[in-house]
Amino acid sequence: MTQAYFESKVDRYDRAYRMIRGRTKPEEVLYTDSSARILSRSRGFLGGFDYTMQLQVGCPGGCLFCYVSSAPRLAPADVRQRWGFEVRVKKDIPSQLARHLSRGELADRTVYWSGVTDPYAIRRSVTQAVWQTFNAVPTELRPRRIVIQSRYRPARDRDLIAEYANTTTASDGGPSVVISFSIGTDRNDLIHSWERATPTFEQRMTSIKKLRERGIFVIPTLSPFGVWNDLELALVQFRDLGVSFITVLFLKKKTPTANTPPDFLKHVAESYPFLLEPKWQQEQLRKMRERVGQDRVLAGQKGFSSLVNPPLTDPIPE
Repeated sequence: MTQAYFESKVDRYDRAYRMIRGRTKPEEVLYTDSSARILSRSRGFLGGFDYTMQLQVGCPGGCLFCYVSSAPRLAPADVRQRWGFEVRVKKDIPSQLARHLSRGELADRTVYWSGVTDPYAIRRSVTQAVWQTFNAVPTELRPRRIVIQSRYRPARDRDLIAEYANTTTASDGGPSVVISFSIGTDRNDLIHSWERATPTFEQRMTSIKKLRERGIFVIPTLSPFGVWNDLELALVQFRDLGVSFITVLFLKKKTPTANTPPDFLKHVAESYPFLLEPKWQQEQLRKMRERVGQDRVLAGQKGFSSLVNPPLTDPIPE
């Protein structure tokens, strides 16, 4: 067996960081406070939503493929330079949110939480306070839809999320809460190499199971689509968990927005070049659609847009 097989999770990430970034990773994550507002009007590729909500500047997940690290408009330069190791937690989060809600600014609006930092890469007390704030306001002041994008553990708040979902009726008839759960591979060795502090594949599947048990609408998002040991088995598991469809985002280069960092693309081109080949990508989509249905696998911008207004709400048929 190779040396990499015996490496610990920390060793794998250290090795990958040096290989991809060309330098040694910072020794620790630096946490400070931020006075920035938590809500912003959506723009760019997030423009389908009314608002985006960010509770932090920077993300401790440290994903080496994250587009934010090479996107000047999405985070300050020093945060991008130390991506994964520089986090600024915003102040007065519940009170900020309560003010926006009480003024009616979010009534019947769509909120994307979160386009730049993982919403669940933060203390549990913070996310609980957010849901408690949402649940405390009259239904007429609530957003039409809250979309959570995460690869962490939103299931820790499943009772509060279910309370909101069960007491909020979206004006368009769709789900009031959508959790887009990022799972790019079932290979934990790659997760440990490319993502500093995120859950394993099995932990993510357990989170989806717990959310679905509470009737919460979950969309598995295969992003960025990577190397799989058994993709077909994962698709069967998604179907058995009662999800309606899946979305797929491949690694991106030379597109208008949200491109994969050049150093990570270089690494992939050297180690897994097929991940960047359009023909291979189309073949993966074909196989997935054969397994779960032509209209149940949404790729690229179509997949992302589906989060705003989910086109399907009934489970994938057997």
